[in-house]
Amino acid sequence: MWARVAEFMLGCWLLCSPFIFPEEHRGAVSALVDFGLGGLVMTFALLSYWRPTRYAHVGTLLLSLAIILLARIMLAPDIPPAGQNFMMIGLLLLMFSIVPNKSFDAPEAWHRWLSEMNGERPTI
Repeated sequence: MWARVAEFMLGCWLLCSPFIFPEEHRGAVSALVDFGLGGLVMTFALLSYWRPTRYAHVGTLLLSLAIILLARIMLAPDIPPAGQNFMMIGLLLLMFSIVPNKSFDAPEAWHRWLSEMNGERPTI
């Protein structure tokens, strides 16, 4: 779940970006876009901890693609510092969103097989 923590922190960075990059360095990206996308990224990261919505991080994958395309299309050809920040956050979110929730655990089928081999009842 370390990737969800990193996604949450990047969502916090998106919320802070309008204050770090003042209006003259933002180009066509409004602060409301940063607030909205940052809130959605944080929401998807938190929803991934709940078992019924454990695949909510796939929404972050779609959001990251939207962030990258938004910055590339709206801010071309001369991308200001805030737009470069926006694109880097999108690329980082794209990278983290493909990491599974329990990336260090063995698959559930392996847990069941090991418990059957030991004569125990499956715990998962």
